Amino acid sequence: MTDEQAVQEGDLWGRKAAQRAALGAKMSMPAWKTAIERTGITDGTTVLDLACGSGEFCATATEAGAKATGIDISPAMIALARQASTAEFHELPLGRLPWQDGTFDVVTAFNALFFAQDPDEAFAEAVRVSRDYVVVCEWHPEHPSDLLVVGRAVRGPGGRRGAKLPEPREKITIDIPQEHPDEATMLRSFLSVGSYQRIIESEGEKKVVEKIRAAVEPFRTPDSGYRFSNKYLMSVFRKNDQAAARIS
Repeated sequence: MTDEQAVQEGDLWGRKAAQRAALGAKMSMPAWKTAIERTGITDGTTVLDLACGSGEFCATATEAGAKATGIDISPAMIALARQASTAEFHELPLGRLPWQDGTFDVVTAFNALFFAQDPDEAFAEAVRVSRDYVVVCEWHPEHPSDLLVVGRAVRGPGGRRGAKLPEPREKITIDIPQEHPDEATMLRSFLSVGSYQRIIESEGEKKVVEKIRAAVEPFRTPDSGYRFSNKYLMSVFRKNDQAAARIS
């Protein structure tokens, strides 16, 4: 992804930022709570969240006592984050970071590194500015996630590349369910995703809505709501570990 493409990506995610924050952002709460537990985030812990979106993880970490900082390339997302949290936020792309080595106790990346122009550099920078922990959370490569099934049906196969990660201290599979009470809410949630904005540009919203309706039919519940089962893989690195030393 070039710098220009990264800016375009930020624009796509920013178009319906408030809608995304309201309907989809907190889906990752089980992963956020696990990261806080596994890394011992508490009073005074310094935390950096990469591609922080509308800032909900930073808000959650702040509630646990942390001094949290978030970066995101979307101005609209950063504006929402600043409204919702006392954490510090910066409009920055993934890649080279403007902080010194070991600035943060914990650096997190929740479904983030594949947005970088160079995911490997983004991970290396996360390690560099971390004093202790780096947490990378991504869609699980070995367990299916319903949201990805729908995405492939609507948008086609994804072409993003993640970072090449060393062996972590710990790997954790996390259930990330998402539920919607009715079709209207479900559609607003999907249509708020940045990658769906791109296909709306080329095919029009009406056609995209038709594709979504067809793709989500297997996930309809008896009460006409929708439930999507998803799994993340969380990799927890610690710079003092021998494995992490290879990326320091």
